[in-house]
Amino acid sequence: MVELTRKEEQILLAVHFLSTNAFLNTIRERIKQYAGKNYSLGTIYVPLNRLDMKGYLESHLKKVKSSNKPVRYYKVSPEGYEALADLKTSTEKMWQGFVQPTLKEEENR
Repeated sequence: MVELTRKEEQILLAVHFLSTNAFLNTIRERIKQYAGKNYSLGTIYVPLNRLDMKGYLESHLKKVKSSNKPVRYYKVSPEGYEALADLKTSTEKMWQGFVQPTLKEEENR
């Protein structure tokens, strides 16, 4: 089973949901919007690059009208989807049967 950090998980899910519009800035905004994490671009770039190098993401450069520099776009690879599915399965197993104890139950422990 593949081990992913929480940030890597968030990045892979953001890329998945952004579909064809997944690049550094949109990934950062998606994570901010849904996870409430306001990461800097540098904080996103390092694990994003690591996921790309590991083969969990595929990327390509695309020229955009508003910039002289091409922008790197990402999509989740089959290996990335497999890693996400493994993570989801193991997380669900870990949480199975969890019920948050009340304060009174905690005091009795």
